[in-house]
Amino acid sequence: MPHLQRSVLTLALLGGVTAHAQGSPAPAPATQLGCADWLTLEPGDLRAARVSVSRAVFTDASGKPGKASVVKGDLLLQGPAVNGRRCSYPVRGGVPTGAGGYLNTMQVQNLSASATLSGTWAAAQGTLTLTRTAAGAWQVEGTASAPTPGGSVNTGDLGGLLTRQGSAWQYAADGCELNLWAVGPWLLAADNGACGGLNVSFSGLYTRQR
Repeated sequence: MPHLQRSVLTLALLGGVTAHAQGSPAPAPATQLGCADWLTLEPGDLRAARVSVSRAVFTDASGKPGKASVVKGDLLLQGPAVNGRRCSYPVRGGVPTGAGGYLNTMQVQNLSASATLSGTWAAAQGTLTLTRTAAGAWQVEGTASAPTPGGSVNTGDLGGLLTRQGSAWQYAADGCELNLWAVGPWLLAADNGACGGLNVSFSGLYTRQR
């Protein structure tokens, strides 16, 4: 992950930053049938897929079946391949459930990244709007928020040009760094924790709104 600590993404997407600031212990990464929580995986290694068989049962790495399953048409976020299987996490309503396990690569269809980044993308904590300038460069405008224990809301805003950094698009200004990856129909974002007020983060899985 360029210029970012993996823990930043993990804490932001778990929604645990506020709890940590209040002194609560950090939650341990969840596992399912030997799969690590998807939040701990490198964003550049993730891919999107759709279940292509009538029913697919999650297994461990050796193929031993568990109890949970998915059905044809279900969307998945998947990690790297291991002996023909990938850790797979169902995505419902644009949000990865965190539960899952291994699926054989023959049980799913890989989904290519969106052909264009342009549009407004939304996650629970905020929105990102990507547009292309007349010169052909990409730019991003975004807003995010985080509630406070006192009932108010901290906010963050960003805006400017994106540059290509390996497999990611990066925005960097005034100490804020945001990296974006196109993953199937989604946009995955990870920031460095310096893009707004206390506990504000743009990190998350975004779904195109328009």
